[in-house]
Amino acid sequence: MEKNNIKPLPNNFKTQLFAWLLAIRPPTLLIPTIQIVTASSLAFKLKGTIDWQIALSAWLVAVLITVGTNLINDACDDEKGLDKNSAHSKRKVIALGYLTRAQVFKGGLLAFAMACLIPWTLPSYAFTCFLIVLFCSLIGYCYTAGPYPISYLGLSELFILIFYGGVCVGVPYYAMTHVITPGIIIASLQMGLLAILPNALNNLRDIDEDRLANKKTLAVRFGIAFARYEIVAIVVSAFALNLSWFFLGSIKQGILPYFLLPLAYIFLKGICGEIKEDKILRYFLLSVSIHFLFGLMLSL
Repeated sequence: MEKNNIKPLPNNFKTQLFAWLLAIRPPTLLIPTIQIVTASSLAFKLKGTIDWQIALSAWLVAVLITVGTNLINDACDDEKGLDKNSAHSKRKVIALGYLTRAQVFKGGLLAFAMACLIPWTLPSYAFTCFLIVLFCSLIGYCYTAGPYPISYLGLSELFILIFYGGVCVGVPYYAMTHVITPGIIIASLQMGLLAILPNALNNLRDIDEDRLANKKTLAVRFGIAFARYEIVAIVVSAFALNLSWFFLGSIKQGILPYFLLPLAYIFLKGICGEIKEDKILRYFLLSVSIHFLFGLMLSL
């Protein structure tokens, strides 16, 4: 098997900071960020105020669980040999020799532990919030760790929909408003669906490598054509659900996201064509941008 010729980074603060920033995958942190922004903005529209302590706590929890999931994912994928091929090695800090598997794994556990401490800073519902965060942290750990890792069973889309939709949007909204409205259910579904896009794109890109590693993503189980249809269905569903805002009398939320249709068309046109390695980053950034801007449109 081909080996990496990249030397480990010098052991100083600056280079180690770079390695950890690369490991936590900063672009993915936009996903939990826009979920909390959307939830807080919709709560403001209902109550006229934002509980900043709840908003900040929810954001820190969501970001830390995302970081923990990313780090444990890298450590477990490396242990299973998934990152020892040239394509993955270009993107993963362990395969590059920047950090050891043990360092990354412990960093993931630390992120989950920090997330579980945050609910205790809340003046009310601390224990209930702790149980929710603990459960989400365990699910994040089991995303690629444990005897039955979620991502290896083809359940990653369901995990993302529940965590980034129901938990990251619905729970903070309820904590701020103490009600569940049709609007927040729609927003949770839309934002949860669009949060799946980067993961679905990665699964499409890595289908051959995942098949060799026995990682049974939906793309591996049902093929490239299905993986493309899945991405198209996600985008179409999110925009179709937006019609519901008109029935709720929220004209602004009903109209603004449709300004993103040209961007969505460019993304889907590229996905339905040949996926080349040099264009993957462009499509990934497009998927994150569509999700982030969609949340902003709902928040205005």
